[in-house]
Amino acid sequence: MPARDGRLKAREFLFYTEDLAYAALPDGVPRPERRVMWTILQFHWGQPAAHIELQPQLSHRVVELGLHFEGPAEWNDALAGRVAAHAPELMAALGEGWELEEWTASWRRLHRTYPVEDHLTTALGREVADGLARALRVLRPFALAEAPPSAPPPRATVREDRWRRHARR
Repeated sequence: MPARDGRLKAREFLFYTEDLAYAALPDGVPRPERRVMWTILQFHWGQPAAHIELQPQLSHRVVELGLHFEGPAEWNDALAGRVAAHAPELMAALGEGWELEEWTASWRRLHRTYPVEDHLTTALGREVADGLARALRVLRPFALAEAPPSAPPPRATVREDRWRRHARR
């Protein structure tokens, strides 16, 4: 429940924004699956590695909204390439401020940020909800992806390597 002055805590902001975005979606737009990780809300249509993410980042004074590709690098690059091939029409449909970037060595994202003044508010929630509703509608086809190829098993840590050496004796 928002405070009288319209201030919201981070989780309240997520759910407030999500509710407004869903209410703004036209009938027939398939609702995504969702994943909540404390102050991160992710939406996907069967492939969690390709998702739309909403995250207030108060330490950076922004709210980030974006389509994230978080699978193996080659898979992420292929999906980001599909987005890049449709950039002009996507930017026109999404509005200003969106950027496609190599976010980490392997992850890619098409995202935008909204500035946070002193705190999260219902007014900012309404603005972000409008962007989230557009993202859910416009970016869904780019989040529909085949499962990424399985990643190689993680390397053993130094501690596990030592245990294996001692276990062989």
